[in-house]
Amino acid sequence: MFLIKKLYIYLLLLMLPCFSVEANNPIENRISSAKKSLPKGARIVVSYSDTRRHKLYFTVRDRLFSYDVITGKKCDETFATTKYSKIKECWLSPDSTYIFMAVDNGPFSSFYLDNGQTLWRLDTRTKRSRRIGEGFEIIHKKGCIVIRKASRCLNPKAQQSRQKWMGQDHYYDLNGKIIWAKDEYKIK
Repeated sequence: MFLIKKLYIYLLLLMLPCFSVEANNPIENRISSAKKSLPKGARIVVSYSDTRRHKLYFTVRDRLFSYDVITGKKCDETFATTKYSKIKECWLSPDSTYIFMAVDNGPFSSFYLDNGQTLWRLDTRTKRSRRIGEGFEIIHKKGCIVIRKASRCLNPKAQQSRQKWMGQDHYYDLNGKIIWAKDEYKIK
């Protein structure tokens, strides 16, 4: 009996290094050290420690960057094909495949009620970006994304400052696919 207990303890001690190797993932260690060395004011969006993506995504001064912890390269992610003023909000799809960026177009907007804000989606696996939609407000809710957009002008011959507009809310699922559009309402 004493010999069996001694053998059992010996086997556990032999297996202990195997468990500690799994707990100390070198990619996760590099990501945590990269997080500590980010520039001041940086906001972390997401970090991936899998063998395919091994990256840290973060924003600095309204730009999205990625840092590859294997190569040590920082890259400015150009997800938008048009100019924008600032990134309002970033969030992930439920499966963490996509990064969504709601950007404010500011002075680069031709008419704010129509295209003042734009929703972009970046696929973290293929690095392809796609414009989901645009409007005057983008709302990220618990179960969906809402883009509020002007639909038509009630008095188009009036001066722009006196025009009255109707709007419509467009609902998208959390992966960026359109679900439906709500009835029109008067924009105040």
